[in-house]
Amino acid sequence: MGVETALALAPLSVLPSHQRRGIGLALMETGHDAARRLGYGYSIVLGHPRYYPKAGYVPAGLYGIRPPFDVPGEAFMALRLSSGAPCMDGTVLYDSAFGIEA
Repeated sequence: MGVETALALAPLSVLPSHQRRGIGLALMETGHDAARRLGYGYSIVLGHPRYYPKAGYVPAGLYGIRPPFDVPGEAFMALRLSSGAPCMDGTVLYDSAFGIEA
C-alpha cells in the first residue's frame, strides 16, 4: 500500500452580489495552476454536483478514488490535474497528511 498526496478543495463561496461573473471558476483555475506547478496529480472536493463539473470535476469514483465516509457519489468529485497522474484505487484519508491510500 502507498499514499498519493492530493489536494482537497474546500467548498467555494462567492458573495451572492458577485455570483455568475466567473469569480469562483477563476479562483479554482488559479489554484489548479498552482497545484500543477507543485506536482499534484489530483484535487478532490465534496460539493454541489452541478457547480464543480464546470471546472472539470467528475465523480471521484471514475478515478478509483473513494470517500472515507458515506456520501452521495455525485457530490464527491475529483479533478485530474495532470495526464501523468497515476491511476488511483483507494480511499481518501483526511488527516495532517492528506492523501489517497491505495
